[in-house]
Amino acid sequence: MLRSTCFLAAAAIVGSLLFFTWPNNDDPSSIHPHRLLSVVEFIDPKSTTPRETPHKLRFARAPTQIDSNAMESYMQNRANCQVVYIMGVEGASHHGFFPVLEALAKHQVDPVTQLEFDVDIDPRPLKSAMFGWHSQFKRGWGFSGKQSPPIDHPDLVRGMIESSCPLDGKKHVMLEWQSFPSGQEDDPRSYRVHRQHKWLSMTPEEIAADNEALSHPTDMAAFVEAYSPYAEIRFVVLSRPFLETIASHPEWDESPLVHSNVIRGFLLILRNFLNVHNVDRMDGRRSWAMVCTERLMAKFYKQEEDVTAARANIISYLATFLGWPVGECPHCFDNWHDSKKDPLKVLGKVGPEALDTLFEHKWTLEEAWPPRGEEGVEEQQCRL
Repeated sequence: MLRSTCFLAAAAIVGSLLFFTWPNNDDPSSIHPHRLLSVVEFIDPKSTTPRETPHKLRFARAPTQIDSNAMESYMQNRANCQVVYIMGVEGASHHGFFPVLEALAKHQVDPVTQLEFDVDIDPRPLKSAMFGWHSQFKRGWGFSGKQSPPIDHPDLVRGMIESSCPLDGKKHVMLEWQSFPSGQEDDPRSYRVHRQHKWLSMTPEEIAADNEALSHPTDMAAFVEAYSPYAEIRFVVLSRPFLETIASHPEWDESPLVHSNVIRGFLLILRNFLNVHNVDRMDGRRSWAMVCTERLMAKFYKQEEDVTAARANIISYLATFLGWPVGECPHCFDNWHDSKKDPLKVLGKVGPEALDTLFEHKWTLEEAWPPRGEEGVEEQQCRL
């Protein structure tokens, strides 16, 4: 509390534009609990008129406290239950990277039991708990009706863990990868919160402070809080160069400029989440690692051996980060294909002024995205 007070006083003295908004439990429209967000004055980002000095988008920083008293009692329960979430915005190469991580996971053998990892690449009980999908699981866990229970409902937590991680001596690994945002406004899947039309007319920081955006495609902070005592939760964070990300789906959200606003809003949400959840509160280990998609692509390197070495380093690092015993995977990239799309050619179709604005959008993220990976690991440092 003293640190927060000093920080705010200092901010007032220097005339900073950064404000931290804390949840107000008496106000249902207040910011979502477990989030610490920044709100900064924002000039209309949808304008295609070039601006000389667009400001940098801000993000929150907060320390993570580890509950040492609860740590020991849950470690045994969670040792054989792991959720690995491939986290990233739309267009960050989820489809390309998922088979890589799947191949690495299926290459693992427990050195103690000599049993292969039980890898679930379509973890329906997890999807039911996280996103509200697959009502048959919710009915089996004692819930009725179309509405999904809160993500942290104790019966939902118990049902997911018991269904996903039976006590059979095997290491159970669930791979999930829903992007931020996900789906469409009229998506038939039963998200608790669907993609919202209002985001199309909001600034990135308005999106980052929106309660519905904070719960789409799931309330990730509440998920970690409720499930981490029973499962080790790790995040593999995909970061793709910004213009390539926007060029991946330029027709979404009505136009590349509007799509850029929506993506930047969710990048702020992800950055805030990662800052607050940098460390696993149960075991004290780092909870997320970066994967820079440009470092997976052959076009990033001059020689083939450099590509092979970089990919091997990335695989080895991920295995160590995830606590997996096998750090070599000769066939992990058998199904990988470099993107051949030229982002400047794709985005240039909207006109030179709009393209200039997209470059400005990129520049405003300079202090917020991508997060810095582990110090000293070259492959963990991504380009904007």
